[in-house]
Amino acid sequence: MPTPSPTCRCATASADAQAATLDLRGLVAPEPMQRAIAAAEALRPGQSIDVLTPLIPMPLLAALAERGWQAQVVSLPEGGARVTIRRPTACGCDDPAGA
Repeated sequence: MPTPSPTCRCATASADAQAATLDLRGLVAPEPMQRAIAAAEALRPGQSIDVLTPLIPMPLLAALAERGWQAQVVSLPEGGARVTIRRPTACGCDDPAGA
């Protein structure tokens, strides 16, 4: 894990902030991917958003990886998936709380 630089602001980020949730399950392609990318682009470094999709969105995961953003996928028991998208911090540290 990279060590934050002396000017890193990660330690000032809120560890208690909850990610917003964007439900894209009722939309027709390509709108879910477009909305997920737009929401991810609006994130500040270290912030995250949860995106609900009707299936595991492989094209979205590839697009996020190309941008260097982190994504974690969890299959939902009722079907579909929850994708947590996190925009990396400028310093590259993995912990936005600085802990």
